[in-house]
Amino acid sequence: MAKLDLNIFSFDSRLDFQSGYVRQEMFFQSSWTLRDVLQNIHAKSFGYQEFGVDLDFIHCRINGFAIFGNIAVYELIDKFGTTWVIDPLSKKFAQKDLLLNLDKAFAQYNTFFRMAHFITPSDREELKKYLPINFIATCYDDEYCGDGFILYIKWLLSRYPLYKKQLLSTLCTFENGIFEHICIANFLFPANNTIDLAIESLQSDLVNGAKTLVPKMCFEFGKYLDGQYRFSCHSAMVHENKIPIQSNFVQKIVDSNI
Repeated sequence: MAKLDLNIFSFDSRLDFQSGYVRQEMFFQSSWTLRDVLQNIHAKSFGYQEFGVDLDFIHCRINGFAIFGNIAVYELIDKFGTTWVIDPLSKKFAQKDLLLNLDKAFAQYNTFFRMAHFITPSDREELKKYLPINFIATCYDDEYCGDGFILYIKWLLSRYPLYKKQLLSTLCTFENGIFEHICIANFLFPANNTIDLAIESLQSDLVNGAKTLVPKMCFEFGKYLDGQYRFSCHSAMVHENKIPIQSNFVQKIVDSNI
């Protein structure tokens, strides 16, 4: 029987001052998936409570790559070998081992919701389903609005068309807005460019409608786009890597995160 050598992130935000890793050797069967691996982690090694993981909405990081979904172990071994470092998507927002404190991440958007008072309480809660997407890439500045937040705004546009200008204006800041997005397809395993294409589509809409969508920012915003941004770079990266398009990928993440 084959064996995995696992180094698993361990942290309890209520008790621990710093995180650590628990090492475990695990024998596995050829039919196993990632869920089987996570289910067989020794809970007693992770404090007074059981190992913190969401088996219904699997999201974690293996050897630095963001993982969403129940991937077959043999596929993971083809990519990572048999030595895995398993982390939460975000150590900053880790609550218990691989579980994230989405309430803490949500609180960063309180200023936005005070401005967008028209959004209903239930629609505000929808943001939490998109927040894990924020953590796919680890190289963003803390001030960046977040890829998940951008996709949340895209969702809100279909529900609040009368507030289109107001919603889009939140994405058009110089320091932390939508044009700070980088291609994240290759931060995922399997690589997937669905998020990049969705955000690039919204970027294109903003460029094409800058004068009508954000009139107060039109002049400076237009200069910024002309001087700093080129869509061709993003498109070339997508085509060069030949990443398959899976249009339902984002929806799967959102639908699973309930």
